[in-house]
Amino acid sequence: MTETTRARDDISEAASAVSVEKVPFEHPDAVELRLAAVTELGERYGGDEDANEYIDPATIVVTAVVRVDGVAAAGGSIRDLSGTDDGVGGRHPRATGEVKRVFVDAGFRRRGFSTLIMETLERSAREAGMTRLVLETGTAQPEAIALYEKLGYEPIPPYGKYAGEEDQRCYGKAL
Repeated sequence: MTETTRARDDISEAASAVSVEKVPFEHPDAVELRLAAVTELGERYGGDEDANEYIDPATIVVTAVVRVDGVAAAGGSIRDLSGTDDGVGGRHPRATGEVKRVFVDAGFRRRGFSTLIMETLERSAREAGMTRLVLETGTAQPEAIALYEKLGYEPIPPYGKYAGEEDQRCYGKAL
């Protein structure tokens, strides 16, 4: 059985207890999951630089939360980067979204929720008119890299505030 199949089976077995909800970016559950993500990034990379990143709620296309028995287990957002500075001397093309703060709480990992949240975000981005998604991750997050590659994201040139840093990886996917 493949990992994808196993993850989907895990979700199916608990389907009555699992829900996905689109919420405002500032919803308390979404905020809590983002704070947990930033804390974990600080532990993995030895600092809290991500805690200082401002994400303008007005740029958010969708935020989604996966709940298990009513408990926020996973979340993530897509923000619109269309026409914004890419941090390396150019501009992001029209209809470009960026995957932000995909995170699964430690107690809910290895059950397929990262795939579920990504599928929800991608579908919502398409519905909002996005034609491409990009994202940044790092080498201290091998499980994230494996997820994105499994979902068809391909390496792209670096962009953003971490462009040029050795442990940064950027990916993109046409929707």
